[in-house]
Amino acid sequence: MGYIFTIDTENREIINITAYNQFRYLVARNTLVYREKKASEVVKMIAGEFKIDIGEIEDTKYIIPYRIEENKTIFDIIYNALDMTSKAGFKNYILFDDKGKLCLKSYEKMKEDLVLEDIDAFLGYRYKSSIDKNVYNSIKVSTKDRKTKLISTYLVEDENSKKEFGTLRLFKRLGNEYNSIQAKDYAKNILESNKKKEEKISITCFGNSKIFAGKIISFKFGENILPMIVEKCVHSIKCGEHIMSLELRKI
Repeated sequence: MGYIFTIDTENREIINITAYNQFRYLVARNTLVYREKKASEVVKMIAGEFKIDIGEIEDTKYIIPYRIEENKTIFDIIYNALDMTSKAGFKNYILFDDKGKLCLKSYEKMKEDLVLEDIDAFLGYRYKSSIDKNVYNSIKVSTKDRKTKLISTYLVEDENSKKEFGTLRLFKRLGNEYNSIQAKDYAKNILESNKKKEEKISITCFGNSKIFAGKIISFKFGENILPMIVEKCVHSIKCGEHIMSLELRKI
């Protein structure tokens, strides 16, 4: 279900129609300042301003103390709020459009009872593991005290990962609203989420209408069954044959 943006007619015989779901409206830029809001409340606030229909918006629990988002896309504003929620030690959430309703659900609610395992039956298959991007085993953050103006730094590291991969450092300057305990927790949560190598799988196989980007499925790799999130899903239906191309990331 979506909205038609373009109709292109060729020789009165072929009509090409381009339609998008409500995500198309989230590429607009905006400036937003908010205080003591949860990410779920930010989604509802933006949906109200842009007249976007919403479905189930799960309560994200974590209250963001203060945030200035200047000249950012709506996508970035929402994902920044979700990212802060995750790094504060709360759940991970997925934003998606469900048949014309913008929804926000935790990973637990996005699990699909499906195991992909017969590699020989796949029409195409590719596996990739990497520590080149988004993998860190040394996290350093800094904060500035509002009253004293002194800058404090906090470092957390995973020694086992450093022995295996070398030191992969991420530095983050946190906002002044973070106290020492919150800064340390933030660093610990980033380390826990990013210390493992990134594993991705791309496959082409017979289609399943229950699968779309954001779903979490299981993938049997050797003797291991890995939980994977569907980052991209393309369904192709032609002459009665349903094929889908998936890009999966280990979580």
